Amino acid sequence: MAAAYRSAIHPAAGRNSSCICHAAGARPRKLAVSRVGYSAAVSQQVGPPMLFVPLREISVSLSSRRIPPRLGFWLLCLGIFLLLAATVRLTLTVWVEHDTPDTILSVAAVWLIGLADDGATAIVLGLPFLLGLYVLHRVLRWKTGKVLAHLLLIGLLGVTVFSAIAELFFWDEYNSRFNGIAVYYLIFPREVLGNIRESFDLHIYLPVIAAAVLVLYAVLRPHLNRALDTPVQPGEWRRSFAVAALASLLALSFLYGGPYEPVSARTTNELAVNGMHSILNAFLTNDSKYDGIYPGIDEAKAIPLLRDMVRQDNTTDLAAPGERSLRRHVDNGPMPTKKLNVVLVLEESFGSVYFEDVFEEKQRDYWKTVSPNWHRIAKDSLFFSNIYATGDRTVRALEAVFTSFPPIPGISTARRSGSEGMNSLPFLLKQFGYRTAFLYGGPTSFDNMGHFWETIGFDQVLGQGDIADRGFKTIWGVADEYMFKEALGRIDKMAAEPGPFLFACLTVSNHRPFRYPDGRIDQRPGLGFKEQAAAYADWSLGAFIDAARSKPWFDDTIFVMIGDHGPKVWGAAQIPVQAFRVPLAIYAPKHIDPARNTVLGSSMDVAPTLLGLLGLSYDSPFFGVDLRRVPPGGGRIAMAHNFDVAVGDGHNAVVLTPKGDLLPYAMQPGPFQLQPVPAKALPTLLMKQAAAQTQTAHRMFYARQYHELSENP
Repeated sequence: MAAAYRSAIHPAAGRNSSCICHAAGARPRKLAVSRVGYSAAVSQQVGPPMLFVPLREISVSLSSRRIPPRLGFWLLCLGIFLLLAATVRLTLTVWVEHDTPDTILSVAAVWLIGLADDGATAIVLGLPFLLGLYVLHRVLRWKTGKVLAHLLLIGLLGVTVFSAIAELFFWDEYNSRFNGIAVYYLIFPREVLGNIRESFDLHIYLPVIAAAVLVLYAVLRPHLNRALDTPVQPGEWRRSFAVAALASLLALSFLYGGPYEPVSARTTNELAVNGMHSILNAFLTNDSKYDGIYPGIDEAKAIPLLRDMVRQDNTTDLAAPGERSLRRHVDNGPMPTKKLNVVLVLEESFGSVYFEDVFEEKQRDYWKTVSPNWHRIAKDSLFFSNIYATGDRTVRALEAVFTSFPPIPGISTARRSGSEGMNSLPFLLKQFGYRTAFLYGGPTSFDNMGHFWETIGFDQVLGQGDIADRGFKTIWGVADEYMFKEALGRIDKMAAEPGPFLFACLTVSNHRPFRYPDGRIDQRPGLGFKEQAAAYADWSLGAFIDAARSKPWFDDTIFVMIGDHGPKVWGAAQIPVQAFRVPLAIYAPKHIDPARNTVLGSSMDVAPTLLGLLGLSYDSPFFGVDLRRVPPGGGRIAMAHNFDVAVGDGHNAVVLTPKGDLLPYAMQPGPFQLQPVPAKALPTLLMKQAAAQTQTAHRMFYARQYHELSENP
């Protein structure tokens, strides 16, 4: 099959060709048109050797009368697809090898697999169009049919070229081929198109895309005309379909079972996959299924393991021995005489990379220029330096921080049907008389966030439209300073009424397009536009805390500040956990002594830790724990990336994949990448705990067994 394909693409030069590029002085001599109606011309070369442009060479070859025009046009389209895919792969290879050099053999293996995947993807995606050329051949010979065919070709070329360029930008942002994140963003075209418009110089990129499309269309146009004008010959469609069907069967076999992970480095393995294949795979993946896809464990063993993981010195199990539940009573002492207010700030994309203080002095000073206010606040706070987000999207942070629920493969439960009524921090606080509100700087309709907040216990859900002063905004929402200004006014109103309150807010400025009002911060040498936006977010947070200090409610309020996730996923591990590290500061000068805590923890530990600081005893099935009660060397993390889930204990980590694999790594807390280790080096207990937590959480969610307290208060 491969030999036949190569012979179709590269027949002998000068034989049965409709057009050949001649060197100066060469004189062509046309031969007769074939009896089957194919327009063919042959040129004899006289003079200097011919010079060929690759696309032109393929174009000439496919005009041969040995290949039916429809099949020839189809093969030429596949060739262009392969050329674009190879260009993207070459660019990504340069980027990857610059960051994590591999051996020549590793790169060669990845390229061979990648070229095969490109071909398989092209064949499968292209088969419907070949079918259309034959089934609709009479319609396509009409004038209207021809016009529509040409418009379709131009549109498909535009999509293909745009996707190739978009994939490079996607990699720069997520260090990955198109994946589930790309699929989820397609649901929100307004935000995506607005983000593209505000983030990139379209006056540069659009002409480049248009020029590429016009060049490719000029190459394909005569072949499409020939395919449309030539009548279908007896037996032609059978032969063409026989070739295409056989190729498609081989392609599907490769796409389903190809060796896409020839090396241990995730980023290198990403090179082996075609971007179109990757996004289609993400689109077709059913993340509502777990059993039989991911590593599992006997439920009779899973539940006791989980209960041991969340048991602390102040907890008492309430669930029956065989019950799929972590429900327990948490005793935080006698009820406080005065309940403190809570203001919880989720900082968009503010990872620990913006708060790092473990590097050499020069680098430490560099990062302090990005986050001086965070450093100032952290110095007077209970600060946790080894906290890890549960994902790389905001909806993961909402799930973890407010429902203390671990990540399950695929999208956050905040985006899934059935999240209504999950056990949550606002629900528990309302049992103690708290009033609750959430303010988001952007539109609450995005990513189902508003609906999620409304159905887990927030009485008021406020968004961009509720902010009185929207002095500066991007497609994602108003600048942080204006959101915080609105927050101060809203908190004033809540504080004027009797009873404690929970006021949560989510910022937007530290996000592409990374634009913010002028004159707020000095342009700092050495900082890129991303770091400048992070510095503005830091300035806005500092201004908010400074303004809050003058308020009468300040002394009786706990401020919780945490990054929702890191700014970028980077690293060679299947899940690069160091990119998920975020700062957590709990600030209440009148009530909480400043301290630095290096315990390993997760963003799903925020709610139990806060409830402990508030002195509130409660019943809960939370997966998180009170970080202050974690023994030295204890703690655990969990995070999801695409359709993989990682669980770590600070010494080791394991990644669960949809292929049923458990990938073992050595782990060191901090800005350090995971290191692959032999499976036998990984503690069996951690492997069991990882499977137990992920499997049980998945089953609980779909059986609505994490909702019992909110449904039966």
